[in-house]
Amino acid sequence: MFADGLALSASAAISAVAGMVGWILAARLLPAGDVGHASAFVSGMLLVAGIAELGLGPAVLRWLPRAGRLLPRLLHRAYLVVLLGGLAGGLVFVLVPSGRDVAAKIPGGTWLFVAAAVAWTVFQFQDSVLTGIGRARWVPLENGLFAVARLIVLVVLAPLAGRLAVLLSWIVPTLLAVAVVTVIVLRRVRPVDEPGELPGRREIVRLLAPTYPGTVCVVVLYNLTPLIILHRFGAEANAVFYVVWTAINALDLAASVFVNPLVVRMSAEPGHARSLVAGTGRKLVLVFVPLLAVGGLLAGVILMIFGPEYTQGADLLRILLVAQLPRLAVLLAIAVHLGQGRGTGVAALHGVTAALAVVLALVMPSELAFGVGLLVAEFVLAVVVLADLRTRLRGAPA
Repeated sequence: MFADGLALSASAAISAVAGMVGWILAARLLPAGDVGHASAFVSGMLLVAGIAELGLGPAVLRWLPRAGRLLPRLLHRAYLVVLLGGLAGGLVFVLVPSGRDVAAKIPGGTWLFVAAAVAWTVFQFQDSVLTGIGRARWVPLENGLFAVARLIVLVVLAPLAGRLAVLLSWIVPTLLAVAVVTVIVLRRVRPVDEPGELPGRREIVRLLAPTYPGTVCVVVLYNLTPLIILHRFGAEANAVFYVVWTAINALDLAASVFVNPLVVRMSAEPGHARSLVAGTGRKLVLVFVPLLAVGGLLAGVILMIFGPEYTQGADLLRILLVAQLPRLAVLLAIAVHLGQGRGTGVAALHGVTAALAVVLALVMPSELAFGVGLLVAEFVLAVVVLADLRTRLRGAPA
């Protein structure tokens, strides 16, 4: 279990670094307007994929190990549902006016977007499939090869295809990875020769009903906000915002993964909840506060890597880094709800956070004002969740 956890963490790190390098290259090779339009396309693709997966990624982690000789049937059904979900999500996106505008900025963008949405939905789902069948150590290899292929395609095609090169650097490696991993999973992985079980309708509803809305809210938080900024302030402003927002989301994801062991320990040792939460909170502060402080000090230098025009986002980056401080408390509270089996609490916290970000992006007069509003909202939410945690853990052993 520890080795698989390290493999998945390494995969997340590879994806984050490759993503940063990819956008740095795009910023250096293409005008800011092209980067802004391409980033909006990618944000839409990620948004659709996160919703269209229908929460089956976390679900198959529970179902696949129990499938036994019924494993092929479960895999075929899960792949079919995810594939159809990606297709439906991509079609809906390009039919909505704002989505149609995003796709129209790219040659052949409508059909290209549908293909990209389907491919990425299956691609991200496969990480959970590999983990569920005991092949988690393949995940960093898959994502590492994808990252290398993505950067090669971008460098080769950028002088020839402009903004289209950014999208092809995502789509072409994704299609190849989906094809190879799907063949390996469905053809090469053999089911265990023992009786198994498939999840019934009641179990599917009971598991997906509380967790899927929370998953959707996270996807909305990460990927819908840049689309709103593009619509309100234009492609050049969105190029800067997207770089800043991507960095913040990478830190947010790292903190989310950091508290996952708390969920496991609380499930196994509910009597030690108070001490486990306190210990995790201290470690969160020790690890992430210095990172946030260094990021704030070097904000201008970090953005200079993307080009001089991106340094105008330094103040926004500093404000959002400060907003991550109260966000740590919210992530800790989400882990506590998960560890105690309260899916509704998880959905509520994810939903409130996403709603705050979307509303602020819609009403604030500038990107900087959005950052200030999110900072205030996160501090208020942190006060509420810390008070709630104190009440919930008051009777637990110290």
